[in-house]
Amino acid sequence: MIHAQDTKFVSLITPQSVATNATATGTVSCQGFDYAEVFIHLATQTASNVDVTLTLTESDGTTYTTATDLALTTAAPDTSNAQCYKWLLDMRGRKKNLKITYTAAGAARVASAHAILSRAEQAPTTAAGRGVTAQVVA
Repeated sequence: MIHAQDTKFVSLITPQSVATNATATGTVSCQGFDYAEVFIHLATQTASNVDVTLTLTESDGTTYTTATDLALTTAAPDTSNAQCYKWLLDMRGRKKNLKITYTAAGAARVASAHAILSRAEQAPTTAAGRGVTAQVVA
């Protein structure tokens, strides 16, 4: 069994420039999966002293709340290197929906976010089931 083949990819924030003080968000339902890895990838920034607002919240309906164990401390934006942040979440006992929120403060910044869901109740076997447009299994 190749565990990487039993995952689903979900795009939360498509690659985009997030304007100064603008917010980008994305949501995912983790129903049917017991584990989630959530990533946000941020391009280099023009100023290293800009605060970053980055949150992951959860919900069973439409109202999202912040669980204290989802808090993430961000580093100052990097003017030379892209940054990637990651949450590793055991979804058993958690609320089924996740929402990531990113606000660019001080200057626009290119951002994207995605989730990889695993430990599925029923393993995906098709490209669509794995959340991708096309796939090669070799």
